[in-house]
Order: sequence, then structure tokens, then C-alpha cells
Amino acid sequence: MWNTHQSWTQEHETAFSVFMERDFHAEIFSSPSSEFYGLKTDCADAVYAARIIFAAKNGLPVQFADPTKSGSYINQKMSRWDHQTESQRLRSFLEYVSDLSSTYTLELDTYPVQISKEGFRPGVIFLSPHLSEEEKRRTGFNGGHAEYVKSITDTGFVEVISSTSPRLVRTLSQSRNPYMAPLLKRAGYRIWKQPGHYGLRLEQLPNYGLNQFDLAEWAPLKLINRRQIFQWHEEIRRLLRIRIPSFEERVEVVVESICGLLKTRAKLVHQGWSTVAANGNRCLSGDLRDEFSTDSRDKRIRDAYLQVRDLYDWKKRTDGDSDLAGDVSDGRTLLEQCRFEHWPGRQTTAWEMASRSLQGDLISSADYAPAVRWGDRRPAGKDCR
Repeated sequence: MWNTHQSWTQEHETAFSVFMERDFHAEIFSSPSSEFYGLKTDCADAVYAARIIFAAKNGLPVQFADPTKSGSYINQKMSRWDHQTESQRLRSFLEYVSDLSSTYTLELDTYPVQISKEGFRPGVIFLSPHLSEEEKRRTGFNGGHAEYVKSITDTGFVEVISSTSPRLVRTLSQSRNPYMAPLLKRAGYRIWKQPGHYGLRLEQLPNYGLNQFDLAEWAPLKLINRRQIFQWHEEIRRLLRIRIPSFEERVEVVVESICGLLKTRAKLVHQGWSTVAANGNRCLSGDLRDEFSTDSRDKRIRDAYLQVRDLYDWKKRTDGDSDLAGDVSDGRTLLEQCRFEHWPGRQTTAWEMASRSLQGDLISSADYAPAVRWGDRRPAGKDCR
């Protein structure tokens, strides 16, 4: 696949962290100027792709569990694409691993990382594996997501970068406002196994640790509401930060996430309805419908607005104003600074969308026209056929 001339060391892991922070950018698969333009990804695909690209560029080996055969592994020694050019071989290998990889295989190829300033860095993975039907019923979560740590601020805020399902060519998402905590010990922050790590006890591996499961009264399937999730990540931030963030910085992180989610939602709503129109006004189905529907995104938007309320509520109580409840309107000035085009030629702000989100007026389904999805009019049957 590619020639290897060295083995992984901790120095290479440090270089991988630098690569993740500086070179693994949001448009690596969606920009025509990128060497890897056009690769389709879901969340697990993007995670594997970054590791493979770095290894190939640096003459390092890779090894991943082969889900088709117990005890077997996928590595760069495969010869089925030897007739292709070097760049074609790399793309073929990326697509091959993409077809086989998932959040399930990520459990096998990674291990829990000790949360510390020394071992926690860009290139760490947050994994939320798929849950059983009973676990879904108990928590309201489906699981099945993975994302990379891209950067860490001096206040301990962790910026992540990720793709999502279904598998498509897309610009990756970035956020500093997490929306889930580990529900099981096979979830949470994890780091890659190197090829020589398979078969070793986890306790023998560099930076292995379970202290993330000692935080915020963690227990299996417990941290499911936004305040529990916030508290767990706040304790992570305490372990990572160099200085305490100001109240204003905390609010800015949440508003930044609301703004990013709304802007991406605007693109999805527009693209989705344009696709319906191009399809003779027929409703979308399968992956296309999933791609342009915004169920999980709309829940995250609503929860983030409630986070703004929570933060101002906390601030007032801290300041001694216990008789005054915090409200989303306390963040109006910041929310008004987020302007975006929610439909070609029509501008709005995150503040104007706050009440619509909180009242449930934002419609997630791609079966409806933009006016319905943004709450300008109530749904009255599907707008497609």
C-alpha cells in the first residue's frame, strides 16, 4: 500500500496530534483543492481516515481489527491495489476501511485515555458506541457516534471535529460545546492502539486510564440530561485547563455552538428542499431523507438555548440574585450577533430563532417546505408527495 520505514513511538503520537490540530481541517474531504476531495464519510470513516492519512504520509504502519474474521487485522501490506498509482492505492485503502469500519470496530482499535494535561491532546477520540434496544429505551440515546479532539483551549474547552451519517461527501463539523457524555465504560475519550499493542493488557499501554469514569458521579447509563452532561465535561475541563474561564467566555462557547448549528441547519434545509424540487416534488427517502432531516440537530439547538438560560441562572445565584431566574433573553445581545441566511435572500438571527426552538416550532422532517421547517407557518400535511 505504502512503504513503511519506521514504527510508532510517542514522538509520532505527538506529531499525529499536531497533524490533527493543524492539517486535518473541516474541508479535507469537501474542498476541490484537497488531495482527498470526494471521499464519502460517516463519523467512524473520518476517524479512521485521519489515522490512515497521517500514517501513509509518514511511512508508518496501521493495523485495525477486521470485523469479517475474528482475530484478523487490516493493514497497509494488502496487495490487491498494487496495479494502481500510489495516490490511487491510498484512496482505495481508505474506501476499503470505510466499508468495514464502524463505532464497533473503534472499540477494538482504541482504549480509554487517562484525562491529564500530559496525555489528553488533539487526536484523542470521543466514542459513543451503538446501544442495545434496552439501553436506548432507558436513556433516549441511540449511540453510534465518534469524533476527534481537534484542539484544547487554555480554559480546558475541547474542540471536536467530526462527520456524521449517512456516508456522504461533506464538510466536517466543529464544536466546543459537547452534547453527550459516556454512557458505558466502552465509551468516552479513547486513543488509538498502535500495531504492537494488540494482545497486550490495557494496563501496559501508554496513557491508559479510567479516571474519566470517576467524574460527576458517573455510572452506566446515568449521564443523560444536559446538566449531567455539562457537569461531566466541566470536570474534564478542570483537569485540562490552565486558567478558569470567565462567565462571558462560557456563554460565548454556547452561543458559538448555537450559531454553527443554525447555519448548518440552514444549508441542510435549503439543499433538502432543492433536492425535493429537482425530484419532481417527490418526498425523499432513505439516506437522502436522513441527510436533510434535522432531528438530532434540532434537539441540540434547543438544549444549547437552555444552556444559555442555565448559565445566566447560575450567574445570578452566584451574584446573590437568588430571586431572579436566568432566562435566554439575558443572552439576547450575543444571540443577535449571530446573523445567518436561513433562506436565500432572507436573514435572521439566533435570537429570533430562540423562541421558535424552545416552543418546538422548528420542524425537523425533510418532508416539509422551508417556511414550515423554520416555523413561519404550521405544518398541514407533507409539502412533498
